[in-house]
Amino acid sequence: MIEALIQNWRALAPRERTMLALALAVVSLAIVYALMIEPAWAARRALAQELPALRAQVAQMASLVDEAKRLRAAPQSADTPQATRAALESSIQAAGLQSGLRKFDLSGELFDLRFASVAHAVWLDWLDTTVRETRLRVLDVAVQREAEPGVVSAKLVLEFARRDAR
Repeated sequence: MIEALIQNWRALAPRERTMLALALAVVSLAIVYALMIEPAWAARRALAQELPALRAQVAQMASLVDEAKRLRAAPQSADTPQATRAALESSIQAAGLQSGLRKFDLSGELFDLRFASVAHAVWLDWLDTTVRETRLRVLDVAVQREAEPGVVSAKLVLEFARRDAR
């Protein structure tokens, strides 16, 4: 079979050989592109679209790992929701938010707090400190701006997390 191809090649005129070689090169390049370059190019495009979401997930996981390490390093105690309520009341008093506290309910392991006309910076600082120190989880928060600059009303639901549950 190869001998027949060689004989057919030799029988062709030089111009026909050139055209056939050129056609063979074009077909070879098309096959290389279809089998190697195009799939890699498509995968690169797909990866470029997925990469930002994956990076965001990695950042979120890193944040959760940091939080888990911080919580694991926190001293254990046998706090109860009632003891945590007392700690919350004293922290509200210490932050100067007592005058703005309109509602403070404990329902099971949920703390429902409502503040009216409090300084946003003070309330936010109190919330950050409280969540870090008491290991409460913020389940719901709604902050509404008041007419006076820097003053807000806030609704906050915190969940009591057992310290012995790891």
